[in-house]
Amino acid sequence: MPIYEYSCSKCNKVFELMRPRSESSLSATCPVCNAESPRIVSDFTHGVAFSKDAPESRKDSANEKMWISQQKVEENKVKNPDPLKKWREEREKSCGKGPEAWVEYAKQEEAKVQKVKDYGTGFTGREV
Repeated sequence: MPIYEYSCSKCNKVFELMRPRSESSLSATCPVCNAESPRIVSDFTHGVAFSKDAPESRKDSANEKMWISQQKVEENKVKNPDPLKKWREEREKSCGKGPEAWVEYAKQEEAKVQKVKDYGTGFTGREV
């Protein structure tokens, strides 16, 4: 038998009850103040309590999350149409204009690292 969670609006007590699924939608009596308390329904309890509908529920939830994600991507494109602009500017300052210069700079850096490996720890970092 599943356990359901209830919240009393009168005394703010949250409590659990073990009930048959046929009674899952019914409210329960609060053990503190005896007021009628509605059941708390979350994504987790919905998936567990209504397992026969769970695949559709998960699919709807996934579709909604995907839609929200796509909306955020679209908003970010409007706010920042070129997210790599700052990165490109930093590369241009450090190694020159354009991708060809970046590749050459990366090759030079790799050659420096290889020299350190070849000559061991005696390398001072100065050009030879």
